[in-house]
Amino acid sequence: MAHRLTRLMALWLCVVLGAALLPTAQPSRALQPDFGPPFVQANETGSNWTGAYFPNRDLQGTPAFTRIDPAVVFNWGPNSPGPGIGVQNWSVRWQGVQYLNAGTYRLTVRSDDGVRIFVNGQLVINEWREQAPTTFTRDIQVSAGVHAFQIDYFQGLGDASIAFSWQYIQTQSTAWTAQYFNNPNLSGAPVMTRLEPRIDHFWGLGSPDPLVVPSDRFSARYTATLPFQAATYRFVLAGDDGVRLFINDILVIDQWRRQSITAYSIDVALSAGLHTIRVEYFEDTEQAAVRLTIQLAIGSPYGAQSDFWYGEYYANPNLSGSPSFIRNDGFSGINFNWNTAPPLPGFPRDNFSVRWTRRICTPGRPTRFYLYVDDGARLFIDGTLIIDAWGLKPDTVYQRFVDLTAGCHDLRVEYQQQTLQSFIVLTWDPPDAQNPALPIPGITPGSGGQPANVVGLVINASTLNVRSAPNLGAAVLEQIRGGSFVTVLARNAATTWLRIRTQSGVVGWVNASFIQTNLSNLSSLPIDGAVGGVPQPTGVRGRLTSGLRLREGPGTTFRQYFTIEWGQTVDLLGRSADGQWYQVIYNGQNGWIYAPYVQIIQGNPLSLPITG
Repeated sequence: MAHRLTRLMALWLCVVLGAALLPTAQPSRALQPDFGPPFVQANETGSNWTGAYFPNRDLQGTPAFTRIDPAVVFNWGPNSPGPGIGVQNWSVRWQGVQYLNAGTYRLTVRSDDGVRIFVNGQLVINEWREQAPTTFTRDIQVSAGVHAFQIDYFQGLGDASIAFSWQYIQTQSTAWTAQYFNNPNLSGAPVMTRLEPRIDHFWGLGSPDPLVVPSDRFSARYTATLPFQAATYRFVLAGDDGVRLFINDILVIDQWRRQSITAYSIDVALSAGLHTIRVEYFEDTEQAAVRLTIQLAIGSPYGAQSDFWYGEYYANPNLSGSPSFIRNDGFSGINFNWNTAPPLPGFPRDNFSVRWTRRICTPGRPTRFYLYVDDGARLFIDGTLIIDAWGLKPDTVYQRFVDLTAGCHDLRVEYQQQTLQSFIVLTWDPPDAQNPALPIPGITPGSGGQPANVVGLVINASTLNVRSAPNLGAAVLEQIRGGSFVTVLARNAATTWLRIRTQSGVVGWVNASFIQTNLSNLSSLPIDGAVGGVPQPTGVRGRLTSGLRLREGPGTTFRQYFTIEWGQTVDLLGRSADGQWYQVIYNGQNGWIYAPYVQIIQGNPLSLPITG
């Protein structure tokens, strides 16, 4: 009967808290309890900012160019940001849709010169003037969901720089109301009330205040209402003697008795928003101590209950021992470059490792994961190893198709830095509202996902046209100067045209005779050209999980015919060499659609011939 009542009590706590109480509170006896590594909060920069760059300081007219910037963090110094822009008197407008949990956020921008920041159309920072590098902050409160950001910037004279980020304000410096009683039962009126920044006391044989509180047989009550992100938290409460912990007035740790210093922990999943925490304590005789810590729970197996990246940082390259610190690395995706500075001051620059975990939820669809890293990394989904690139390796783009089922999945990324370069980027395509696809160096989302490790030089031409398709009649996207470097992505079947990316980010086609590469044979490039002829039916059919453009060839630079609506069924005729594009026929029209949004309902797509 007692066992049944215990189970019913645990179930009641789960319902009232809206939380799963993972293990029951377990004591950890020690004279100096080990409460784990410190937890720090990382700044977020967002991702996928669309930047429109203007050749004037007033955001007027047609932009000189538009591109996707992974973050609004730049130090151009005396240089231009891109083609068609001078080194002085220019401006840029970045726009991005970013997901935020409910709560209070501190926006920080450091700018030289003028800057304006809008959130959901409301002007929150307005410093539109010439100035030396200056930092501005503003606190905002938002509801959970997607929010529209706009950042306006202008460069006048001198150097140019801007850095924008935000931080979730999770704690308050004077959050705890402490009440002290001159008896061990919290009886009567408190003899002393004060604000305290934390519950972390070791009085030994002393007292909280010898003038009003005795050194033995006293008690205390600590109360605070704190903001939390949606996650599972580990509460560790230690005391000598008795301690109790309440969350939203629900008793979750009850150790109200005489005892030496003992630590008790419990994991609780909290929703986003404010939660009231209360600690009660009594001292009998001899030593007096009480301490509460609140951290993200490591959980089972690696803390993937959170909707943000939970980072564990180790001062060795093998994820060995206990982490040196734990950090909330935000919702913006894994996008770190530590070439110039370590993850945290005092942390090693080389020979360290990181483990990130989080949860993603998806409607269910084929998804391509991209991992760009130097040195080693591993990607796990629901405990299954998807990408294994562990060890001392040069900077490399790895990719893997995964047919994710509908629902939530646990992601785990492990990273190892040994020497020299230090960076890691993880993203996936198709993206979702919380996780927009990050630009991967050398990868154009939707273009076939080929790594770009071929450098080209424009020769024998003062200017060279970059066209939308591999023929002289296609539209000119950009003109590049002789002597410019480009990234070579692919070729057409005859190797007469090359698909390239310019320094400004434009992807298009150029005549191969005007490009000198570091390859001995251009035929080693992947084929990504226009299709000639219509293959025979294959018996493979697919259903669209999103509206898709039917294009002339396997890439986003090809002309589009029309859009095939969500839910339509198409006959698959062929595929691109990388499997990112399907050649289909729909309503008599032959063309190409983006493969990740196609659910196969008949046949095997691997049996399709490579036709592009």
